[in-house]
Amino acid sequence: MDAPSICRHGFAIAGARMSDLLLHDPLSLLTMLTSSSICLRLMTYRRAHDARYKPWISACAWLLIVCSGGQALQIMLGHRVPVGTGPWQLGILLVLAVLVFAARGNLARVLRVKA
Repeated sequence: MDAPSICRHGFAIAGARMSDLLLHDPLSLLTMLTSSSICLRLMTYRRAHDARYKPWISACAWLLIVCSGGQALQIMLGHRVPVGTGPWQLGILLVLAVLVFAARGNLARVLRVKA
């Protein structure tokens, strides 16, 4: 298969090889890995037996799992991904990943709000 075809707007054409795309764009690789790690850490969180169930925290966790996993899959599959995912987006994802891992996947601890 040939190298990925890039249109003049900087988008990879669907069906391009992931290895070619990621080797030429390390920010996309780091964005994919960071998004995947956030998704997997939130998916593997186990609530303690004495912890209360909070529906809005569960909804936020579900949304983060879907969005971070979807972004990782989009980059992995090469479906109209902006070739230059910016360093700003990667910075936000890295901070979020550090917070999620520091809280051991407990999103309630990350989003702690005093009522």
